[in-house]
Amino acid sequence: MSVQSVGDEPMTTHDLDLRSLHASMVRSRVLDDFSGELARRGMVSLAPAATGREGHHFAAMSALRPSDWLFGDLRSSASMIERGVSVRHWLAQRMGAASSAHGGHASSAEVTAKEANVVSVSSLMGTQLVHAVGVAMGMKARNDDSVVLAWYGPAAAATGDAHNAMNFAGVYSLPVIFYYCSSGDPAADALRLGGESYADRAEGYGIASATVDGSDVSGIAVEVAQAAARARSGGGATIIDGRTGGDPLAALEARLTAQGLDVAALRRSVATPLSQELRDAATALQAEGPPQVATLFEHVFEALDARLIEQRDSLLRHLKRFSDGTVD
Repeated sequence: MSVQSVGDEPMTTHDLDLRSLHASMVRSRVLDDFSGELARRGMVSLAPAATGREGHHFAAMSALRPSDWLFGDLRSSASMIERGVSVRHWLAQRMGAASSAHGGHASSAEVTAKEANVVSVSSLMGTQLVHAVGVAMGMKARNDDSVVLAWYGPAAAATGDAHNAMNFAGVYSLPVIFYYCSSGDPAADALRLGGESYADRAEGYGIASATVDGSDVSGIAVEVAQAAARARSGGGATIIDGRTGGDPLAALEARLTAQGLDVAALRRSVATPLSQELRDAATALQAEGPPQVATLFEHVFEALDARLIEQRDSLLRHLKRFSDGTVD
């Protein structure tokens, strides 16, 4: 799905693989629909959809390298599948299965994929931005030419963490791309953020900026590629102001139709097998049962210390004592 430039030639809109991008966006819709179904059945607690934001996510990813790091928000969980993580691995985290990467100890929208450089999502607004600049600082210190991309929306943009992260990135000229995704409601966003264009903030932080239309996948890919090239060359951070409005999937399908492609058939070729794979995986994961209570104490520190062992053993004794439902 990459659209990275060859040699020193700048990327153009002709470099984008539209069919691959279409498949990514269809997959995201299927994952959203399935998550919504699980939520309606009471099997997951939090399932915010990415619908309407797929251009922000997948067109941006198409301009990055696999070695670049992704810091997402609650709507960007499908990014890990685009990085090669299996559908079952993704779904295990959504369902809180014992076999998941977080051991079933996070909410259904908090996913992680260390092997794919997709950093754990937090339900707290804006925290990923501070973490992103910390990773970018480490990259700069090690002379690593990777970059960090962090997605966030209006709620995160209004936090102190967003200000701190961008100020830090500007002062230290860090290789990070702050990708703001508007809500699609300009009046509500203006009320929350003070009315100005989000890109206008970049000048105050001393970093570059760009504005993109969320339904223009080619424009997004080009701007992200330019921001990544700037970061790799030592030029520092960029704020990308992503305007959410029209349906990016519909806009892309109009382009593919104009090229003579059958978009309905393309959709089916992705959606049908993925839907079946999700259902099979959900059935298998349900059979696993919930995580064992004792695992609550794992991964707090690198190794269990005396306090955690005491707390774990006390809890297990308590649960055993009242295992038959009796109460003192």
